[in-house]
Amino acid sequence: MIFDSTFFVTLHRELQRREHGPAQEFLVKHADEVLGMSEITRGELARGFTTKAAWTDFCDRFVGYPFNDAVAWRAAEIFNDLRKRGVMTGENDLWIAATALEAGGVLVTRNVKHFQNVRGLKVMAH
Repeated sequence: MIFDSTFFVTLHRELQRREHGPAQEFLVKHADEVLGMSEITRGELARGFTTKAAWTDFCDRFVGYPFNDAVAWRAAEIFNDLRKRGVMTGENDLWIAATALEAGGVLVTRNVKHFQNVRGLKVMAH
């Protein structure tokens, strides 16, 4: 499973408030899964932390999926397909969707609408 930043923002807030909420419950229900994030998501999350150490500690709990040539090419294919169909999405969402497709995983997000038009992408709402 690859999570986008919407999931991690919710999880981080729960942890900061010491509240057991829906993000933590989702992790409990999927404890047997490999839990990961793209490098793009990792970068997005950096903006929400006050120290590099806190950001690193948080992100290092999850498998990191790299941005590489395969992801770049897959993102280009997604972009061209969406453009032909008159559907556009944000640049970061393209990279995240491409990472999930290359990793063969399910993308977990609160923004299903941002990803629902990507052919072949398995999207799970949290």
